[in-house]
Amino acid sequence: MMRKTLMAAGLVALAPAAQSAPLIDVYAGAYTWNASLSGTIASGNDDIDMKDDLGYGRERQNVLYFGLEHVVPMVPNVRLKHMVMSDSSRNTIERSFQFGGGTFVITDEVQSEFDLDMTDLTLYYTPLDNVVKLDVGLNVRRVDADFRMRSGGDDGRETAKETFPMLHLAARGNLPFSGLYAGAEINAIRYDGSRVEDYTVKAGWVSDFLLGVELGYSQFNVELDDVSGLDTDLEFGGPYLALSLTF
Repeated sequence: MMRKTLMAAGLVALAPAAQSAPLIDVYAGAYTWNASLSGTIASGNDDIDMKDDLGYGRERQNVLYFGLEHVVPMVPNVRLKHMVMSDSSRNTIERSFQFGGGTFVITDEVQSEFDLDMTDLTLYYTPLDNVVKLDVGLNVRRVDADFRMRSGGDDGRETAKETFPMLHLAARGNLPFSGLYAGAEINAIRYDGSRVEDYTVKAGWVSDFLLGVELGYSQFNVELDDVSGLDTDLEFGGPYLALSLTF
């Protein structure tokens, strides 16, 4: 809530400057993503299932973004995006496994929690911008991962930090009704057994008074192969509803 309040204050402060510079478009938004979680994590030989072993399901995640587009040749447009993905669960396990230096035995009640903190810097060009808008560029994503488990007898924890340069592609088309649009976006990279990918399809409406609303579906996959001793093969997916401002 504090982050959203600070963002709103910043947008109010930027509005006069943005409106006085007609060759610059400033946009920003925030949304809640109702994402389901599936997949596994490991810090050794035991693949631990996030649903079956730890009891995770669907949880709301928060996303904020801010961007700037201009008409200066050869200088890319820029967007910053911050995603906070976190949850906790308590489950009685039906098999024994090890994680992060801890040993968890069948029938233990395991309290677990995770944090995936991701910040994107996207630099992109717009070679096409009329009825259809096409963006092509580079997305640099910083991923900070933290997984923790504990039971009455033991504790385990693994963390990983990695930066991924990703291909960025996005397309958006104006529909034959005032302010309505539909679009899609992909960011992806695969190397050395690891991969990070996200896909988004969306439709929205932008009013004549700066405010817009967007409904979409987003899928995020992260596979880490022995990054700081952590292996993951996780998928997050679900619908979202966003509010946006464009100056």
